[in-house]
Amino acid sequence: MSIENQTIMQLAIVARSEGPRGMRKHADLMPDAFGRMGLRLLSSGADPDDIRALLGLSAARDARLKEIVAEGLAGIADAENPQRLETRLQRIANGF
Repeated sequence: MSIENQTIMQLAIVARSEGPRGMRKHADLMPDAFGRMGLRLLSSGADPDDIRALLGLSAARDARLKEIVAEGLAGIADAENPQRLETRLQRIANGF
């Protein structure tokens, strides 16, 4: 089981005894800012669908930024024209 899965399972056990609102004090269990943001949403009483939606948007934004970096560096390695590279990266940033 991954560290993330183990952490989620620990938090599920804590939530059973303390309730979701008591989870904030356990934020240090989350290994990254993404998990801590989700834990803050949970402990503030956010609806499960809202948690999924907000974390989904954050994950999509992070994935897009990583794609821009990967494509940008590959374009540089390929000696791509800077203006053409900028146009391509802008399309990725805009979701096209």
